[in-house]
Amino acid sequence: MKIKSLYISAFGGVKDLKLELNDSFNVIYGENENGKTTVMSFIKMMFYGSDRAKGDLSKNIRKKYTPWDNSQMAGSIDYEKDGKNYRLERIFGESNSTDKVTLINTDLGSRETVSADIGTKLLGLSAAAFERSIFIGQFGFPESNAGAEGEINSKLSNLALTGEENASFDEVYKRLEKAKLALASKSGRAGEYDKNLASLKALNDALLKANETQEKINFGNIKAKEIVAEIEKLQEKAGKLKVTIDKEQDFRNAEKLRELLSLKAELDNITKSLTLENGTVIDEMFLKKIDFCLSKINGVKAKIENLENENKVIKQGLDLALDPTKASPEKSAELENKIKALEQKQADLKAQYGDTQNALSNKKAPNLILLILGILLGLGGAALCTYNTYIGAAVALIGIILCVIFLVITSSNNAKKKGLEDELLNIKLELNELMTVITLEKSNLNAITTALNSNAAMIENQQNHIKENTQKIDEFLKEKTVYNDEIKALLGDTFNTTEIDDTLQELRQKAGAQKEIKQKINYILKDVGNISYEAAAQKIKEAESFGAVDNFESIKAEYDAILEEITAQKTDATAILTEIKAQQKIMENPESLKKQIADLTQKTEKQAQYVADLDLAMEVLTESFAEVRRSYGSVLDNKTGEIFSGITGGKYNGISVSKSFDIAVQKADIFGSFDSAYLSSGTVDQAYLSMRLALSELMTDENGTLPIMLDDSLAQFDDNRQKTALEYLKKYSDKNQIIMFTCHKYISDTAKNLGANSINM
Repeated sequence: MKIKSLYISAFGGVKDLKLELNDSFNVIYGENENGKTTVMSFIKMMFYGSDRAKGDLSKNIRKKYTPWDNSQMAGSIDYEKDGKNYRLERIFGESNSTDKVTLINTDLGSRETVSADIGTKLLGLSAAAFERSIFIGQFGFPESNAGAEGEINSKLSNLALTGEENASFDEVYKRLEKAKLALASKSGRAGEYDKNLASLKALNDALLKANETQEKINFGNIKAKEIVAEIEKLQEKAGKLKVTIDKEQDFRNAEKLRELLSLKAELDNITKSLTLENGTVIDEMFLKKIDFCLSKINGVKAKIENLENENKVIKQGLDLALDPTKASPEKSAELENKIKALEQKQADLKAQYGDTQNALSNKKAPNLILLILGILLGLGGAALCTYNTYIGAAVALIGIILCVIFLVITSSNNAKKKGLEDELLNIKLELNELMTVITLEKSNLNAITTALNSNAAMIENQQNHIKENTQKIDEFLKEKTVYNDEIKALLGDTFNTTEIDDTLQELRQKAGAQKEIKQKINYILKDVGNISYEAAAQKIKEAESFGAVDNFESIKAEYDAILEEITAQKTDATAILTEIKAQQKIMENPESLKKQIADLTQKTEKQAQYVADLDLAMEVLTESFAEVRRSYGSVLDNKTGEIFSGITGGKYNGISVSKSFDIAVQKADIFGSFDSAYLSSGTVDQAYLSMRLALSELMTDENGTLPIMLDDSLAQFDDNRQKTALEYLKKYSDKNQIIMFTCHKYISDTAKNLGANSINM
């Protein structure tokens, strides 16, 4: 593969730059910050794009080379491969996934969209391996990268062994190791085989625990059966005692049972009297419905009465307004004087009512001491008569006189109290009548006043108001009829509005008696065990033929003790059965565990054999790879030594390269090899440049060589070393295209003099 030209539309600080290259040695010169490193980075990104974005700008190459003026990053590379000419175009986005990468066959004019890391396919190298082989920087070898080093070693070993670079011993080893670690990890915990061994141990532990639990369950079941058998014996014994106790209890309850049946008969009679012809039984709820209807009827009556009174007053006013002879200022004055006189009389009656009420409140009850003393003297005199008849009779007489005096005083007080109460009642009635008269006269006065001040519009309003009130009265009458009909529906056709109060009073009394009897029946039933009336009658018959048991209390005590023992035994049995259920719920099935253990044992035995086989395969592969490494290692050492000798002018005649690409060199005039740490920085750079050139030459793909890119790789060489290295590179470029970037004018001029294609940026 040969790169023919580069075109940068915009990349970093470089814009509209085109570089034409030849097939051999190209030296691109430019002072610092003229864009040499930018062009190198452009080449790499054209083939591989960039890694995922990182916060560190120095590691985020895409962000680092985004043009400051936000121009679209883009460019192209023209190259020749296998005798065909191509152009790789790339328009950079924010990531590899948004880059637009196009490969054009310029001979045919065909175009195809390719992946962002097209370099892996074109060059046969990953991005990391690219940086460690044909993309050569200024200072030695890039930092260690196990993946890239493994890739390079695999290609070299495969080439040495098979002539093909697609197979990978490292990859095979990793796959074997991965397969082993998937089964048996280094920690002994993460692999499937490790986990299966742990699961097998857990299953064996679970089986042991399940067997122990099953033994406990079996023992618990035996114990529970023994307790149940004991309970059955106790229940049989308690049943026999209960028969005797029940008969004794029936004998003791016989009187209560008779009372129960008597109350039942009384209840039936009352219920029958409270049953209407339609079969409805009158109870509290029934009476509440009637009371509700009556309250509604009374409310409607009051509203009708108010509306009728209002209409009466309005009509009086209208009569006066329509007949001026009935309404005059003189008539108004006369009514005002009459009302004042009536109100004065009302005030006098209220004062009289208050005085009478105070007199009634201050009326003291007769002194009970007279009555008590009289009774005591009477009793004492009767007692003294047994000793002295005269003295006893005298004392008794005094007591009788005192009692008579008390009765006379009490009678007088009661008469006076009755007189005061009658007087209060008469005053109250007179006040009510007076209030009615005053209200009527005030209505008349208001009507006269209204008539004197009225006009045609007001008269019309009053007449309309009477009509509205009349309509409301009709509506209330209908409502009253509804509730009357509802009462009739409840009580039947015998309903009589004039007798409703007496009827309801009688029904309430019967309902109250019914409720009281039911309560008594409930109390008795609670005492005798809520039995039926038929059972009560039967028990009375049995009790009449049964006598009292002499040792009843001891029998009852024994019965109670047996019941307590049964309860305790049931509690124990319940606790055992509950524990058994809890154990059964959490216990694993032993047979299922045994099957799982057998299956897992068979599986782990196979996995153990598989792990052993993998260990053997990895051991054989390691030994084989070591043999191959010795084969290609000598090739790499020889090729590197050959180039190193050429670059150093024969000063060093040998070099060895480790698997991780560390180097040790041999001087021509001194025996032994020296680690790179003992060499000067210039010599180290010469050694690493030699190794990179050797790697590039050895890692050619089956279709030809790859271009080698150098970024000031001779920067630390002195003049002689630089000249020697440039002479060798010019010769080396006959087989491999070389693209060298440098900021040193001497290197550029020397290379140009040696025949290199020199480009000044």
